[in-house]
Amino acid sequence: MRRLPLLLLLLGLMGSPVQVQAGDSVGAELYNKECAGCHGTAAGGGKDGEYPRLAGLPKGYIVQQLKDFRDRKRRNKPMLPIFKTGRLSADQISALADHLNALPVPAPEQVGIPVAVEGDLEWGEELYVRDCALCHGVAGEGKAGTDNPPLRAQWPAYLKRQVGDFRGERRGHEYRDALFLEAEPDELEAVLAWLVQLNRQPHGG
Repeated sequence: MRRLPLLLLLLGLMGSPVQVQAGDSVGAELYNKECAGCHGTAAGGGKDGEYPRLAGLPKGYIVQQLKDFRDRKRRNKPMLPIFKTGRLSADQISALADHLNALPVPAPEQVGIPVAVEGDLEWGEELYVRDCALCHGVAGEGKAGTDNPPLRAQWPAYLKRQVGDFRGERRGHEYRDALFLEAEPDELEAVLAWLVQLNRQPHGG
């Protein structure tokens, strides 16, 4: 009966605290049950961007998006069945967000995320720095201390679809008019090209 306390004491003295792995959490169980079929076992997304990369996204961002899906503020057909029968309580949403936030961001080449699309890179960088970098980071890494999501290491098809959703009011954005309604299609293509080429750089979020 004394072996377990002694083992824990020895581990403490060795500087090796016992840690619960993300894969053993309630959030991991929920992810594997509700999300992995579409977003992949490592939450890297799939179907060429039909399903986005979720690994490493800010917890607050994930929680808000799930609540928006639940409350029909963000329209997305694949998400409807998850909330149709009242599944996912506030605590479950929080646990799921904790799990996803803790997952390492897979390298784009590991999950097939493109590292280049056609567009004017120089112009795209200029537009991105002017209009997006303040909220999403100079290198698309997200903004520390906020729930603003990273845009790098994300599927370009998904990013392009979100622009369409912002423009069509299927998804809310604080600066929707200035950034999306007033922008020309070639401007948006240039920004997307710049974001996608950032996938070639080392990433962490």
